[in-house]
Amino acid sequence: MPTPRPDRRLGLLAAAAFVAVGGHAALAAEPVDEALISSGPIAHLRDDDLLLFAVDLDGLTLTDSMAAYGDPNDPLLPMGELVRLLDLNVTVSPGDRRITGTIGEAQRPLTVDLANGVARVGGKDVALADQDVAVTPGEIYIRASAVARLLPLKIATDSEALSIKLTALEKLPIQARLERLARLRDLRPDVGSADDVLHIPNPYRLISMPAVDVSASTARDTRPPNDPRRYDIRVAGDLAWMGFQGYVGSDDNGKPNTARVLLERHEMSGGLLGPLNATSFTIGDTFTPSLAVGPRSVGGRGFAFTTAPLAQQSVFNRIDLRGELPLGYDVELYVNDILRSGQRTPVEGRYEFLGVPLVRGVNVIRIVMYGPRGEREEQTRVINVGGGQLKPGQTTLDFGVVQQDRTVVTFHNRDGVPSPASDGGWRVVANAAHGINDQLTVLAGAAYYPVDDKTQRALLMLGARTSWRGFSIQADTAADNRHGTAVALGIAGQPWGISVVARHAEYSGGFVDEANPAVQAGKPLARHSEITIDTNFRPGGRSIPLSLRGQRDQYENGAVGLFAAARASSVFGTVLVSGGLDYRRDDGPDVPKQERLTGVFAASTFAAYKWQLRGALDYDILPDARASALTLTADRALTEHTALRFGLGRTFGDEPSTSFQAGAIFRLPHGDLAISGDYAMPGDDWRIGLQLAFGLAFNPIEHHYEVTRPGPASGGTVALRSFIDRNGDGVYEPGEPPVPGVVVSGGEKPVTTTLNGQAFVTGVGSAPVTQVQVNLDEVDNPYLQAPPHAVEFEPRAGNVLVIPYPLTPTGEVMARIMYKQDDGRTVGLSAVQVIVTREGGGPPVTGSTEFDGSVDFESLPAGTYRLELDAEQARRLHMRLKKPVTFTVSPDGGYLADIKAEVAFDRSTDQ
Repeated sequence: MPTPRPDRRLGLLAAAAFVAVGGHAALAAEPVDEALISSGPIAHLRDDDLLLFAVDLDGLTLTDSMAAYGDPNDPLLPMGELVRLLDLNVTVSPGDRRITGTIGEAQRPLTVDLANGVARVGGKDVALADQDVAVTPGEIYIRASAVARLLPLKIATDSEALSIKLTALEKLPIQARLERLARLRDLRPDVGSADDVLHIPNPYRLISMPAVDVSASTARDTRPPNDPRRYDIRVAGDLAWMGFQGYVGSDDNGKPNTARVLLERHEMSGGLLGPLNATSFTIGDTFTPSLAVGPRSVGGRGFAFTTAPLAQQSVFNRIDLRGELPLGYDVELYVNDILRSGQRTPVEGRYEFLGVPLVRGVNVIRIVMYGPRGEREEQTRVINVGGGQLKPGQTTLDFGVVQQDRTVVTFHNRDGVPSPASDGGWRVVANAAHGINDQLTVLAGAAYYPVDDKTQRALLMLGARTSWRGFSIQADTAADNRHGTAVALGIAGQPWGISVVARHAEYSGGFVDEANPAVQAGKPLARHSEITIDTNFRPGGRSIPLSLRGQRDQYENGAVGLFAAARASSVFGTVLVSGGLDYRRDDGPDVPKQERLTGVFAASTFAAYKWQLRGALDYDILPDARASALTLTADRALTEHTALRFGLGRTFGDEPSTSFQAGAIFRLPHGDLAISGDYAMPGDDWRIGLQLAFGLAFNPIEHHYEVTRPGPASGGTVALRSFIDRNGDGVYEPGEPPVPGVVVSGGEKPVTTTLNGQAFVTGVGSAPVTQVQVNLDEVDNPYLQAPPHAVEFEPRAGNVLVIPYPLTPTGEVMARIMYKQDDGRTVGLSAVQVIVTREGGGPPVTGSTEFDGSVDFESLPAGTYRLELDAEQARRLHMRLKKPVTFTVSPDGGYLADIKAEVAFDRSTDQ
């Protein structure tokens, strides 16, 4: 967009300086006005508090027009704009009131969840006061002094010069890309509209054209099978007003052996299944709910629903985390910034982390996936965990029924046996909870489930949830139809700021408690005790998140099993380091005592924002101290489209081996191509592989499929159409000109509208609410009025949302109010209130003249206008226009020639 005229720029800066002086006093008088409270409703900042700051980083200008609010010495800064200027890997979601991402070469996790009162960087909590935060529909504002505690920045604010100087305390991504620092952003006249949001509804449809992700690989291997061929195909879209997801995977011979089909719908506010008011409903290959005692969550073909809030859990329940895991990917699970587990091999095309314990309060769960082509994808989920108590009168219901371990589509081997082999026993689980009062919630559950290939059990469970002196208390009892019984008691709290969860259960009659990971077939439990402790260890002022867990199991035959685990993570320099120890001891009357202590050490960094380096060492301490496995990987992006990968693996022990890997990755416009080679010794085994991954998404504007990079079947896609809205109805009609050069950000990468005004943006994710940002800086015509730059919608896997983005041509005119003095000289009059009205209707536009009598009117739609004086001021000053003044803005808009209006006074203003 062309640079505004100098006189307009000076006028805006002068106005900003005036606002800075008055705005400071206004906000200081009412520090909590306009809902500047992080836990309150969406804030509406006052226009009177607007400040326009120039921002530079280490002496290089980033922008000269950052819109901030409040105290000029410590203003509220727009986090969305700031992280974009610094090119940080951070997502700002005003709709969710959440900021998530990673900071620095060590990729320290950043989480700011205003709804739950959490602010955490690299495992360290950051205090934010209510006055430090404001939220609008399109932006999250945080006070500069608080931003300095969240980001590696030193922030110096000059209230007189209206400038902000940023000093990087460590290397930032923007500094690793020096060419981006050359961009100087124009001072946009619509800076005040940056907080507005264009909401686009995205209702479920009866049927939509599905999106597809394909990953296929072939290789030549010295080990059988010598010519492995595998593929994964994922399909997603709308079907029957629900979200459809399908998956087909093959074996190494290229024959399909795994398939999944699922229809699901989730509504945070409920309203599903009529009077049930469910928040989630799934049918197809789904999972049953679990009970506090008895059956665990198991998959199969069937259906399930819940009426419980989707983001709340009980501290006494473990959760199961599942998601799509493409070929060649590995995944890590972080809970409250502590590395808890990892997975390298997909299970039916998914990752599964089962029985994950949580702490009381807010739990930040991060799923980090690393791809075979150097990809790094991160999903953040915030779960508010309480004691399981409901509000008085509130009732929730969980229900599921599946044919266990059987999928909707079942493949058979040559002998006609289903894969996986199972009798497909039926599993039915129901659980209801009701809030009696503020202190007591009661539960009732029932289940019918298989405990082995031949035995089914029926179960009834009763429970209660309450609290005492800040501690949550759980009590459950259950009995089955085979005379098995169970009684469990749990307590959770945070004494001295340390999160503690303890639970004990007593069993008899061979009761099978699948929720207990110590359950073994044919070996009934007699009792089970466990304790989990989570805290922050602070040696030398460093904050290290630490998780400790202990478990004791006693079986009916007298055998005893002990298990203990410790996990910790921290940042050292630019390296994220995680470590863990696992201890297990089994002792019984019929087996000798077995004792084992193992450990894992992992480290990762993003060196110079060029090399993604990762390493992990597994080792044994008991019964013998030795290393067991070592893995190292290094990914290097040479260009935006080309990358290299190197890997080293070493296994130790009785038969040690070493493997080497090297590969080249080509990120093509329509897919990813990877060529890799592996060599292992001893044995001189080698493998050369080729993998191709791409996506297909239907473009509803062009009415054909687009070949894309992988991802459209895993998240949402946007088809944005920018056009000149001739008739102002906001709807595209044939013949309305397209607008190229509009940049759309928020997907996998920024996309610019083509000559036909269209941008096809993939990779917008599947969060409950997300946004894309629209930038008009590269559009040649500066006289186009645009909708809000932030476009908000609800994405879902396989869905392609059409976003019309109408641009209206507008005009700009400079009017001068003049007065002819007695000596014949014509001078401009300042502080004259002027009104411009449009013939045929429309809101009037007001303005006040500057010292030279000029007033600028912008963003005027096409039409004929009449210039008038403010009636009240004109009456008071006995002032009138000598003759009517009109002007016309053409349908093409643009800058009009200056107009002059001469005024006369009916009598002297001195009287």
